[in-house]
Amino acid sequence: MKRISLKLKLSLWFTLILTIVCAVILILVMRIYQTTEKKLLLQTLDNATDSMVYKMRGDWKYRKDMETGKLDDHNFLVDDVQLMVYNKKGDHIAGVFLYPELDELPVHESDKPVRTELDGRDYYYWDKKTRTVRGNDMYVRGIIAAEDDLFGSLTSHITILIALPVLLAMAFGGGYFITGKFLKPIRDIRKTAEEIRSGGDLSKRIGTSGNGDELDELANTINTMFDKLDKDFDAQKQFTSNASHELRTPVSVILAQCEYGFDHADSAEELMQVVSSVQEQGYKMSGIIKLLLMFTRIDQGTEHYPKEETDLTELVHSVCEDMRIIADKNITVTEKLAPVTAYVNREMLTLLTVNLIQNSLRYGKENGNVKVGLSENGNMAVLTVEDNGIGISAEDLPNIWERFYRSDRSRSSKGLGLGLALVKQIAEFHGGTAEAESTEGIGSRFIVKIIKK
Repeated sequence: MKRISLKLKLSLWFTLILTIVCAVILILVMRIYQTTEKKLLLQTLDNATDSMVYKMRGDWKYRKDMETGKLDDHNFLVDDVQLMVYNKKGDHIAGVFLYPELDELPVHESDKPVRTELDGRDYYYWDKKTRTVRGNDMYVRGIIAAEDDLFGSLTSHITILIALPVLLAMAFGGGYFITGKFLKPIRDIRKTAEEIRSGGDLSKRIGTSGNGDELDELANTINTMFDKLDKDFDAQKQFTSNASHELRTPVSVILAQCEYGFDHADSAEELMQVVSSVQEQGYKMSGIIKLLLMFTRIDQGTEHYPKEETDLTELVHSVCEDMRIIADKNITVTEKLAPVTAYVNREMLTLLTVNLIQNSLRYGKENGNVKVGLSENGNMAVLTVEDNGIGISAEDLPNIWERFYRSDRSRSSKGLGLGLALVKQIAEFHGGTAEAESTEGIGSRFIVKIIKK
């Protein structure tokens, strides 16, 4: 079964709502018209009957002419009101008989008109008592026929039968057109998304009208999502390429050493050299894979890294002690640590601190110094590592947090370009930030802030 399009659904709803609104308005107009018409009708009846009453009460000649039959019928037909005169016994004295059947109704004085029905049509009559100049009691009856119902006539019914389909068609056509204009940006969004899906080109973006309406906001949100996806996919491709490159080197070395061992290692000493080289490359591969797995697990949230209240002062001091042992180039590691505790993953914070200090040691100068600091700033724990090493150029500084990034000056080192990227990711995992300040040839300062709890 073919599904109904959203455009058609909205058009049908628009037509239905407009039809209901028109029906309600039509009913209200009918009611107002009928009420107003009835008021005018009864007011006409009242005025015509009163005029006859006043003439009979004060105009002796008019009264005499009426009794002698000298008055024409038009005197008893005022504004479509039939007027009849009765004596106090109810005998007819004068007037016209437009509705003879109603003449049989008993005469009685009333303070409001009386409704009656004859042959399916409504009539109103009003009996008013008066006294002539001679003191005789008389009754004046006014009768008026109600107008046909607004939609009672054939013409009205035909008009409705013609107008209603036309109104519905216009409502549907207008709704279909308006809905089409309204849904055009959504169709553009779908079209662009389909082009991206089929072509894989994440550089395409959805155009906006510039009105700043909700559809523009939706398009901007999706464009922002495409920007992030484009950036993430590029980073993923670059990451995969760099990881493959880094792993290819130790694999090539291992294969070459194995071939050499099979073909040329004639002594136990040569064989041990081959095994030692293979082991070194194996450790290197293991380190790369371990770091890659940690990046992936943090990114995807597939690994649980529990946090606990940790004495950061003790943790950083312990790392500094270890770093002093492996420091070369006669570099000294000094520390200035305030008492700080935080709710963190101990293993990850240890790795973060190790990477920061190792980075400063790796690029430090002969007889240099690495200063490690720990302090508090509100709800943040602040770790700083400062060195007087080779520094980082202004061109390279924004890129040092990227995975596998190594500047031209650092390519000769043994680093993989993953240490600072891991520092940044661990800091963000703990709700913090990682920043760097550096002057080339003078040194660098790294600042890591994490939420204590």
